Amino acid sequence: MKKRCLACVLLLALAVLPAAARADVVVPGQKPPEPAAETAAFAELYAGDFVDFDPAYADALEGVVATLWLYPGAAEPLGTLTSVDYSADVLSPCYVDSAGQFWGYTRYIYGYRFVWICLSDPAGTSVEPDQAVIDRVEARADEMRSAQRTQLILAAVLVAAVAAMTLLLILWLRRRMRQS
Repeated sequence: MKKRCLACVLLLALAVLPAAARADVVVPGQKPPEPAAETAAFAELYAGDFVDFDPAYADALEGVVATLWLYPGAAEPLGTLTSVDYSADVLSPCYVDSAGQFWGYTRYIYGYRFVWICLSDPAGTSVEPDQAVIDRVEARADEMRSAQRTQLILAAVLVAAVAAMTLLLILWLRRRMRQS
């Protein structure tokens, strides 16, 4: 009986684990993925400059090598995808950088999450880093990380305070029960 139960648990684990390991699956109770601090900082800083998708770029990603970026104007690419056959019209929001290049954002593309693609030049050969954007984004990303650390420290202090107060209350109640 125990062997059968163990075999069932193992089969169930083998069925569930590969789904949890896939990049596009969020298991119940699992925290959904979040963009990198730089990507979130760019979105926060430049959200007012986002534009609607331009239909002229609808076929920009058909059969090309696409370079992926954390944000438009980043110093270096995040990676590349070869032979992309992806409908570019689902990229949203879009952004036009200071050089006039049109960018599209996607939350997920073939294993990559939260990336920007330059639709004017998907291969990224003419994309130049924009130092002003890099400086602003990096500074805001550092502020965001610092705020996260502060929140984590505050949460840890509060949990420790609650645990200490609970311990003191238990000890006080024990002492009081012994006296009576």
